[in-house]
Amino acid sequence: MSPLVALIVAVPGVAAVASGLLPSCVGRPVTALAGLVTAAAIVALAWLTAHHQSPVDAVSALFLLPVAIVYGGAGLYSHWYVVAERDAGEAGEGYRREFLALTNAFACAEAVVPLLTNVAGMWVALEATTIVAALLVRLQGTDAALEAAWKYILIASCGLGLGLVAVVVLYASAGSALGMHHAPEWAAYMHAAKRLEPDGVRLSFIFALIGFGTKMGLAPMHTWLPDAHGSGPTPTSAMLSGIILSDALYVIVRFTAIANAAVGPGLARGLFFVVGLLSLFLAAFFLLQQRDVKRMLAYSSIEHMGIVACGFGFGVPLALTGALLHTINHSASKSLGFFAAGRLADRYHTREIAGIRGAASALPVSGGLFVVAALALAGLPPFGIFRSELMIVSGGFGSSAYVIAGIVLALLLVAFGGIVRWVTATTIGDPPDTIRRGEAAPYALAAMSIGFVVVLGLGLAVPGALGSLIAEAAAVIGGTS
Repeated sequence: MSPLVALIVAVPGVAAVASGLLPSCVGRPVTALAGLVTAAAIVALAWLTAHHQSPVDAVSALFLLPVAIVYGGAGLYSHWYVVAERDAGEAGEGYRREFLALTNAFACAEAVVPLLTNVAGMWVALEATTIVAALLVRLQGTDAALEAAWKYILIASCGLGLGLVAVVVLYASAGSALGMHHAPEWAAYMHAAKRLEPDGVRLSFIFALIGFGTKMGLAPMHTWLPDAHGSGPTPTSAMLSGIILSDALYVIVRFTAIANAAVGPGLARGLFFVVGLLSLFLAAFFLLQQRDVKRMLAYSSIEHMGIVACGFGFGVPLALTGALLHTINHSASKSLGFFAAGRLADRYHTREIAGIRGAASALPVSGGLFVVAALALAGLPPFGIFRSELMIVSGGFGSSAYVIAGIVLALLLVAFGGIVRWVTATTIGDPPDTIRRGEAAPYALAAMSIGFVVVLGLGLAVPGALGSLIAEAAAVIGGTS
């Protein structure tokens, strides 16, 4: 095993054990350091992969980047979060240690998923993330949190049950080509794609898209997502939205590449359009009705996963490249959004949009970064999401899918209206006299700066190494590599 790969898994794993056993005053810096070290190792691995000097392929390296962006920030943010919960009298020492241990364990499980190319192993790793995520969501102990955790377990487990069927059907479809006792390695399936049983591959992809699409938050399997994102601790919400959704997409991408190579892209593209447009439609109109700032961000996640799915549906290189870039942009923007929203909720003692006014005055940096995250998620320049959405929609029009591209554009405008409406309401004006003004949270601000730098930087320019990874991954999905 590569030292970098070992580091990516070992650091959060060791941090999970250490922060569970040691006092939280030690666990806080351990978690912050673990996030930064893991992020640095992932960036180094991605750079080596772009230069063909790595044991992992471009798809794995690309989908590790959300772990770097979000866990790198979540480790720092958790340092502030635990102190804030303690000072508010809402978290005892046991809660603080459990939260830090589970956060690191969650990151470890999330990092394992894109490192795997064994399709059965991917399923096991995703199941592990479900268990740890549910433990984090229920941690606050409220009725809403417990309900959200059980809802997440039930719906995600049903989805992963269908995902397991996809793995089994794919294994059976390769029996004549690879033997009935083969290892379910993605590379072997790709090499033997033309010899796989076509109907089995088609059925496997359908189950994979529905099953793993549940974890990705695609409609109509999305119903766990607003509750889990809204009820969990803020760092957990960021990791659910920024990493778990991309982990599930990673598995779907692997199945998509096999299906495209074995039976052609028609089936996958058609199904991606169905779930993508449905996700966009539901999210866009639910965004207009939200009253809770974290649930607003949750529905935005569904919207953006729908955009990614439509990018895969268009299937042309520009749209595929845009969809993969969009995954990175979404992770950065959503971590920034949740971290900033957590700061607002802590200061105003509410997540209700109606109860938050003048946030940009009360919290000049956090409120300003919340506006930045919202404008980025709404698709405005100069942020990265504008670039990737433009690539996806342009690819759609370029592929002659004019009607679908037009529908996507119209739904994006609806979602834009919902996001801008609520963010304007929370940030403009003067805060109530009872709200203290000023910032005093260096760890939280440092965490938000990571997402800000990424989402702004990718709007201005895509680094050459990242562009190479995305192009190579898009070629794999499109069946040209």
